[in-house]
Amino acid sequence: MTTRLAFVGLIFAFAANAQIGIFEGATDVGTPSHKGSVTYDAARNEYRITGGGNNMWAARDDFFFVWKKVTGDVAITANIKIVSEGAPHRKAVLLIRKDLEPGGVYADAVVHGSGLTALQWRERADDVTRTIHFPLDGPTRLRLERRKNNVILFAGKAGGPLVELGSTEMAAFAPIYAGLGVCAHDDKAETTVLFSDVTVEALPPAPKP
Repeated sequence: MTTRLAFVGLIFAFAANAQIGIFEGATDVGTPSHKGSVTYDAARNEYRITGGGNNMWAARDDFFFVWKKVTGDVAITANIKIVSEGAPHRKAVLLIRKDLEPGGVYADAVVHGSGLTALQWRERADDVTRTIHFPLDGPTRLRLERRKNNVILFAGKAGGPLVELGSTEMAAFAPIYAGLGVCAHDDKAETTVLFSDVTVEALPPAPKP
């Protein structure tokens, strides 16, 4: 009975857009036909997120986003496991975003269903999305850092070292919506992803030379 009540309470918290683990909100960005959902297992520090949406690309995004507002330099780190079948380009992302509009400025670290790993970003609202692909097949752990005007992607295996893959320059913005995103890359479908050992941390200022 206790477990059941705790689960009901979690669903209520999500519906009320209240605290979900370390996050403070969960939102469908754009107009996905399948509405997203999230459950949080505190014992495992694990978020099970299901999202729909046509894509996160070009000048518009449709996906499900679990977020918190932060300011300043920030890092998001998580183990990622896509647990549902679907389109090869379905996406699990660590994401920083200027707002919740479908054409918003953003940068993300993304693993596709095919295993393709990339750094994506949109520099201006309703502008194109740019990307860098990396020769890495489905890392289990990603880290996305925003340091001043630099966005940096790290990747590795769970429990192992993280290696810097690449970075891009991008004008800083504040506040930041930082969190976890899921996109099915098919508006008729849903994708489910497990994010575990998740942290969102403020980064200290870089030491002066």
